[in-house]
Amino acid sequence: MEDPRRHRTRPTVRSRARLAGPGLAIALLAAGLAGCGVLATPDSPTVAGARPGSAGPVGLVVCPTAVTPIELATHLPEAPIALPIRGTPPLGDFAVTMSPDGRWAFVVTQTTPPGGATTNVLVPVDLATQRARTPIVLPGHGATGAVVVMHGGRTVLAASGTTVVPVDIATRAVGTPLDLGPGHTVTGMALSPTTPVLYVLVDGGVVPVDTATATARPPIVTGLTVSSVSSPHGLVLSADGSTLYVAGQGPPDYGGRVVEVDVATGVVTASTGFDRFGISDPAALALTPDGAHLLVADSADSWIDTVAVADFANPLAPVRLPGGAATGTDHPTDIVTGPGTTGAFVVTGLDSVLPYDPVHQSFGRAVRVCSGASSLSAGGTP
Repeated sequence: MEDPRRHRTRPTVRSRARLAGPGLAIALLAAGLAGCGVLATPDSPTVAGARPGSAGPVGLVVCPTAVTPIELATHLPEAPIALPIRGTPPLGDFAVTMSPDGRWAFVVTQTTPPGGATTNVLVPVDLATQRARTPIVLPGHGATGAVVVMHGGRTVLAASGTTVVPVDIATRAVGTPLDLGPGHTVTGMALSPTTPVLYVLVDGGVVPVDTATATARPPIVTGLTVSSVSSPHGLVLSADGSTLYVAGQGPPDYGGRVVEVDVATGVVTASTGFDRFGISDPAALALTPDGAHLLVADSADSWIDTVAVADFANPLAPVRLPGGAATGTDHPTDIVTGPGTTGAFVVTGLDSVLPYDPVHQSFGRAVRVCSGASSLSAGGTP
């Protein structure tokens, strides 16, 4: 069984000191997600190395059996990387994220061997060699629609049904799952950029999880049902971590809604909707790099809805994806903003990604990716 440690560069004197220092011991003692070796903190070591394949920001699109890298600045796709799984997981029940250094990707998905039971797994993908490693079996059953890398890059948190499962990247050790309880299937996750709090999207609300103690706090009630299109990006945090935005369908008529939550109080402070434009089903949302606008991928109408944060109650007129109304599964399933000035990227739900310029509200030429594309992760320059 291959291990990411075999491909790591020699640690520096400073990183070796971190590995042996008291901060790590404290993190181990405090880790309520026990059994994982390390619960990542800002001082945790990263998986060293750099991806030499591309000179700029990279996006990764995950499909049922492959991952396609995209060079975000040039919109050029690279060869798909096959995932070593069996069977075909349900559309939407797989997600991808990247390590902070851009060297590794991690896919949470399902595998079903012939005549065997379906198993949830985490697949490490070495982006330097363009190879997926041996899947790591996760405890639990059910949806596998969200995955994040903790601060420092040492620990991955993967959704497995109603649980959040920690996995140590270097050792492949699987920690004790945190079960959120019946009715709380994990459909999205967002890590605070400034604290160790993980926000977990469930039907009807968001559960804040303190990863330093592995405890779930009382849910933030939004009243929103999650989208019929599974996406890990139904919630997003502001750059300073003070505000959480959540998309879904809600009262009074269960049209498309986005709510704003004050993280400090857990109170919904503003709400907006898209009823004036038609029936909508927000699958995912992203925040522009300047924090001024929310971009909402509407799977029901094949639209991108824009909400100005400063004028929350009055969303702009939607921009329809090229090709007219959605047909079959050809609708937006995810939207992510890339680093710097690369713009936004919309996963269409079939086999393409559309570059989107939020300033001019215009689409670029479709980028062909692996078949059955579901979600996307974007990272900075390795």
